[in-house]
Amino acid sequence: MGLTVALEEGRTACAESIEAFVRAVDAFSEYDLLDVSRCHGWTRLDVAVHVLAGWQEMLGGLVSVDESEPTVDAATYWSAFATQYATDDPVPTLMSQRRRSAAYARPSLATAQLHDVSSALMRGVQVCQDRRYLWEGHVFTAGDFLTVWAVEVVVHQLDLLSDEPAPASALRLARATIEALADQRVPTTWTDLDATLIGTGRAPVPPGSGVIAGRLPAFG
Repeated sequence: MGLTVALEEGRTACAESIEAFVRAVDAFSEYDLLDVSRCHGWTRLDVAVHVLAGWQEMLGGLVSVDESEPTVDAATYWSAFATQYATDDPVPTLMSQRRRSAAYARPSLATAQLHDVSSALMRGVQVCQDRRYLWEGHVFTAGDFLTVWAVEVVVHQLDLLSDEPAPASALRLARATIEALADQRVPTTWTDLDATLIGTGRAPVPPGSGVIAGRLPAFG
């Protein structure tokens, strides 16, 4: 099941996710950034540097206007990503991120760059037009492109194990993405936060969840 999101909805969620992620990172000391995250094998700093690298790539997408028909939407992108990068051995990917983080002499240098890139990205998000954009070989509508990034960033904010509240706008889109990928509504008793954590494999599926239990995690 696909998911198409209007530009302004995607823009709001993306901008709010960027701002919240930066606040979450800023709330940690350098020492605490070296503590564990929800991502197996990664520290909080690894998560922050991973998002930083993603934002740098995203800036490239925002200037890559394309006239072709969309090839993916806000949900089917994740299926294409999973197919493209499927592996039975996650260790090389985990270790490559550790090496990228190690390039910074200390966490404050990474967070300074995170601020610089997030400021540029916010400007790009705010002026993003209702056009189509090419990124990673896929063509997106503007709303779907921004939604993919809103979901990516809010999930990684949760990975930081931060007290900073995750933006409701991005959590709603994460829930919608999970439902589209699972082709099934998640239980109404789950909050958007619950749905995001469970749907991305960061929390176990509760017993008695019905048919959807076999379709989760929808992505991770």
